[in-house]
Amino acid sequence: MEHLRAELYKVFNEFGYTMDNVRAFPSGESILNDFQPGMYDIIFLDIFMGGITGVVAAEKIREMDDKVSIIFTTTCNDYANQSYRLRASYYLLKPFGTEEVRQMIRMIDLHRFEAERTVEFPDGSKCRLHDIIYTEYSNHKITIHLTGGRTHSVWMSQTEMEDLLCGLGDFFTCTKGILISLEQIRDLDEDCVKLCNGDVVPVSRARRPELKKAHAEFAIRSLRNRG
Repeated sequence: MEHLRAELYKVFNEFGYTMDNVRAFPSGESILNDFQPGMYDIIFLDIFMGGITGVVAAEKIREMDDKVSIIFTTTCNDYANQSYRLRASYYLLKPFGTEEVRQMIRMIDLHRFEAERTVEFPDGSKCRLHDIIYTEYSNHKITIHLTGGRTHSVWMSQTEMEDLLCGLGDFFTCTKGILISLEQIRDLDEDCVKLCNGDVVPVSRARRPELKKAHAEFAIRSLRNRG
């Protein structure tokens, strides 16, 4: 249990997700006594735990909640058919490590978490990733332009910000010192980008073809995810 918790914290942090209201239960009966529809986004169930099996617990949970993601952890594939019947989101085989948990996070439906993804800056401050429209670098300081007309400033280099945001989401350096969110683009002109908040930022001539390609690839990925 502690191994799974540690791996989840590590990988969720890598992907920019937060883990709130994490609870551990010693048996299937104990989680059923506590469970209420909508209480959790993901439930990990060990098939072989004390009392009733994870499969039985999942059946009861699924009767009460049709949306919660259920993930089975087990040492064998013998219960794969039951997991399919119960519409489990994933089947995590033991022993597992960071890479197996990372693959699981990539595979399961995380749309409900996507809107809440956060990025933490070197000073400890945080922003929701999808609130960031663009960033501007000047005099060792980054000004982050956010939805709702808000701004946030942090002391860090442009390279540090590029490494951070591009590692977490779809961001692109359109010209020296300016990093934009591809999902916030409203229109692409020859020498500038119109963003969803109405701001217009320049695009260098050398970067325009690459930006156009990156934005097209982002649009295709978004359509596939919605499908």
